[in-house]
Amino acid sequence: MSNEVSARRTARHVTVFLDVDGVLNSYPVQGTRSVRERRRRVRAWNYELHYRPKIVKFLDSLVQKRLVDIVWLSTWSQRCRTEIEPKLGFHGTYPIIDMPDDSYNRFAGDPSAWWKARAVEDWLAAHPGQRALWIDDDLAAPATYEYFRKKYRGRLLMIAPQFSRGLGEEHFALIRTFTYPRPEHGAHEEQKREGA
Repeated sequence: MSNEVSARRTARHVTVFLDVDGVLNSYPVQGTRSVRERRRRVRAWNYELHYRPKIVKFLDSLVQKRLVDIVWLSTWSQRCRTEIEPKLGFHGTYPIIDMPDDSYNRFAGDPSAWWKARAVEDWLAAHPGQRALWIDDDLAAPATYEYFRKKYRGRLLMIAPQFSRGLGEEHFALIRTFTYPRPEHGAHEEQKREGA
């Protein structure tokens, strides 16, 4: 791989902070919607999870293309590795940010108190210039969403799926656009002249 290709890949690389419930696992559905979405059910820990393998395959493909790294940011904590990865069919094993206490998501509306918000902000501070994608249904909390949107515009894409539906194909385009950013107009013209 040439240095130029490597530099472009590094520039568009994204760390994905991934939740489980309300993102991968969502409410069970019946009938034609279940068939259309090719839903699957699986028991993990003490729960029955309802998920779409297509979502797992999409995330896996981004990792395999080296466009993203996944970091689990879920109240499932270490069970992401022992339960979620094998039961949902992820190909990789990913780092985990453990829930540090028993607050779960009670403080999702307060970006200074929610453990997930603190973890993402710590990562952004420790990795200046790098970009991240945060997928969590609890990002629907307006105060937290607005805080991160204003402070990290351009560096952080947040996706807050509806808990009842989870991550869907309608989010794929947002994720693709963020992981494949278009070059700025001047840079694009320069690349064309150089034969990039």
